[in-house]
Amino acid sequence: MKSDNNENIYLNKLVKSINTQVENFNGVAGVSIKDLTTGWYYGINDEMIFPTASSIKIPILLKLIESSEASKLNLLKNIEITEEMKSRGSGVIHKMNGTINLTVENLAILMINLSDNTATNLCIDIAGQDEVNKMLEDYEFVSMRLNRKMQDYTAIKEGRENLSSVKEMNLILEMLDSSRAIKPDVAKKVLNILSLNKSTPISQPLPENIIVAGKTGGMPGVRCETAIIYLTNRKYILTVMTSHAGNGSSSSNQNIGEHNGSDLISKISLQTYNYFNVLDQSSKFGQGLIQTVNH
Repeated sequence: MKSDNNENIYLNKLVKSINTQVENFNGVAGVSIKDLTTGWYYGINDEMIFPTASSIKIPILLKLIESSEASKLNLLKNIEITEEMKSRGSGVIHKMNGTINLTVENLAILMINLSDNTATNLCIDIAGQDEVNKMLEDYEFVSMRLNRKMQDYTAIKEGRENLSSVKEMNLILEMLDSSRAIKPDVAKKVLNILSLNKSTPISQPLPENIIVAGKTGGMPGVRCETAIIYLTNRKYILTVMTSHAGNGSSSSNQNIGEHNGSDLISKISLQTYNYFNVLDQSSKFGQGLIQTVNH
């Protein structure tokens, strides 16, 4: 179902506003929005390839769940994590003392919910980096690739970065939502994990009752997030990816205001929600459905 003309004209106002924000952003930004109810789509710089940071954890999770559903992997298998296996950076596992035992499923949850780098690197080992990329090739993703583990500074210096276009980050969530190419049981489990409550640039400015299924990511100069936002009668995907946005230091003036990718993501998220929330509560002609007053 295509968007009605009234809606298109209304959403053009959102498009103009986002175009202005992207143009005025001091770094580089790409945005992609898909209305999963009507099929309406908007993209700016959406074919540009950005570092994904932790957003690459979505296809890692998908590969784990696919392997489990194919009986190639037991999500309840316990993994022993020694001190030598712990990775620094985001997460909590590296802050825990001694040897720890966690199931594969709990590692996957920590990878998504707390962006735990130790859990992520173990999930990459379990899923297989080549297997993740083979899955992405099979699904005909051209730009999205897992090229290194978390905190692998040698790979970063060598230019081996985890990458995706904005459009393809949007697409992987669209495929999960539609459950066409991806098996419904797999898609449901992946989306359930992606929906676990967490505060992110997309979710933070929205009402607490709004379900957001997605993953954020950040590195120095890079902020990105892709998510499905579930309203009462409508749902949409929002992806914002940024780069060249300062060094990420809290003492740097480049990390605040117009040079902060997280700020840009939150501004676009709130604005997009405000527009879609009106559509969610309106008829196709724009009449509010909650309370009708005749004059």
